[in-house]
Amino acid sequence: MSDLYLHAMFGLGGGLGAVLRHWIAIRIRHDLPVATLIVNVFGSLLLGLWVGYLGGPAGVSQEEQRLVFGFCGGFTTFSSFAYQSLELRRERTIATAAGNIVLSLLLCWGALWLGLMAMR
Repeated sequence: MSDLYLHAMFGLGGGLGAVLRHWIAIRIRHDLPVATLIVNVFGSLLLGLWVGYLGGPAGVSQEEQRLVFGFCGGFTTFSSFAYQSLELRRERTIATAAGNIVLSLLLCWGALWLGLMAMR
């Protein structure tokens, strides 16, 4: 199986995820970012179900693996962040996972603020 085919499967999944995220965002309007919260929670749930029930990357074909990770990545990158944080907890310590969570949030918020300030 060629790398180009596997990249195409990832791209197909990512495109489908991005389209669904946009569809949800234009249909759910609220003062708070409810659509984003829904997408992040659903994407994390989907990835958790996929990894837990199907055995994740080890238990499925490379095509399905790329399609699902592409979909979740296009739908929400928060699902990858949540999964990686959980893996840090499983493979290392709760302090490592918590450090990843806190550092990611602080650095991303800081980077967003820096970008906003740089554009003023």
